[in-house]
Amino acid sequence: MNKFFSIIMTGLLIISSGCTDWLDIRPDSEVVLEDFWKNESQVEEVLAACYKSLTTDDVMQAIMVWSELRSDNVVSGDGMKEDMVKMLNFDITARNGYCGWGAMYQVINYCNTFLYYAPEVVNIDENFTEVELHSLEAEVMAIRALAYFYLVRTFKDVPYITTPSIEDNQEYTVAKSTEQDVLNYLISDLEYALRYANNDFKILEYNKGRVTKNMVCSLLADIYLWQEDYANCVKYCDLVLADQTLELEDSEDFVRSVFLLGNSSESIFELQFNEDVQKNNKVYDFYGGSGNTLGEWAYPYILVEGNYSPFEYNISNEIEGENDIRKYEYLIADLGSEKYSVLKYTALRYQTISGGYSQLITYKSGTANWIVYRLADIMLMKAEALIQQNDFADALELINTTFLRSNPDLEDKPLVVSDYTTKLDQNNLLLRERQRELMFEGKRWFDLMRLARREGRPSSLLNYVAKKFSGAASMNINKLTVMDALYLPIHIDEINANSALEQNPFYDIQSDEDITR
Repeated sequence: MNKFFSIIMTGLLIISSGCTDWLDIRPDSEVVLEDFWKNESQVEEVLAACYKSLTTDDVMQAIMVWSELRSDNVVSGDGMKEDMVKMLNFDITARNGYCGWGAMYQVINYCNTFLYYAPEVVNIDENFTEVELHSLEAEVMAIRALAYFYLVRTFKDVPYITTPSIEDNQEYTVAKSTEQDVLNYLISDLEYALRYANNDFKILEYNKGRVTKNMVCSLLADIYLWQEDYANCVKYCDLVLADQTLELEDSEDFVRSVFLLGNSSESIFELQFNEDVQKNNKVYDFYGGSGNTLGEWAYPYILVEGNYSPFEYNISNEIEGENDIRKYEYLIADLGSEKYSVLKYTALRYQTISGGYSQLITYKSGTANWIVYRLADIMLMKAEALIQQNDFADALELINTTFLRSNPDLEDKPLVVSDYTTKLDQNNLLLRERQRELMFEGKRWFDLMRLARREGRPSSLLNYVAKKFSGAASMNINKLTVMDALYLPIHIDEINANSALEQNPFYDIQSDEDITR
């Protein structure tokens, strides 16, 4: 039986201290497995493929659609596709193309292949040491854990697979593992990764684009926050916050530094894109860019102007962040419509005009890095955990750090504890600040899901999302009265291909005529 390992890359990466284009890989054909895994450089090629798999259009599409589309951040922009419109409007079936998880499992399979074969190379290549192996394993375990964490938050229970798909006659029927079991496996892997991950690769693009101890701690904090283990969330946030090399960018230029130039001083982990090797096509499609000024996604007008807006919340007869620079540098009015287009990640140069609103000068081409974790996110994760532990004073200090960065005119008038006296007030402030700071960064739907999970019901989540709806879409959202409805269905093709899979509880597969078994 011939065994084949197909390296599906768009380049050959030689990871060395003198090379900064470490994602610049070139296509390779199928490689006979017996002829591969002979030396350290081949191990590094597969490591490159693991990273590269995160930047494919299909994976980026999954990350963005699963984490933002159903939230209150997104309404239909220009040319939104039918399946996306249906998902946006909560008219979701198992045939919806955006429910496919194949691309994310391809990431996992690259990682499984690496973790299965790389240890053998230590016995073949005398220059490849156990220490070097463990360091690379740490990176791959974190990449795999990140992929699984997206799957769990989107589908809940999912197949947990740790063996690579390499045999022609391999069994592919794998049942779902429970969400809790999967997360426990991820935590175990990440604790291993934390022991061996690098602190510093000595090259900026590596420190921001490869897995470091800070990235592992960020992912652990995120998982613990999802699990409502707030003490451990705070613990791992503190490990990141203790790193003095990380700092928030200054108010004056933080949008440009963080989202346009990339790899900023507050970045922890971001997927690297560039013009020659891999463009960030999905940011271009969904948010816009040069020659595509109106993306498929837009932001609802009602959340910019009026009582529902996170930028116009009335507290103590004043507006919470009335002149917030994020309002003007993340969004631009789509004239003639009741929505705003996305500037974050897309605008290269812009200036403010009367009223503080942005007038676009130049769009960036679609090559912006995609930020997975940055310092502001960690601060607000810790603040959320502290609120749940009834420590609002310390939480507010962290919220003020990000809030005042975007409201420098309020430096002498920070948010104060006396204006947020109830747990509900505090939770709502945290959600507003996370929305203001992190909109369009793949956070909002999962933020709202954590709210629903804490409350054990979807009503508060639906209240947030319903603000952008009217008509038939509003009727659809009113049907989502149970928690299971907040997860996506498993795509019908996966159900047909894997007899061990059971459809997620909210979705009635018996009525789906495409089922063949």
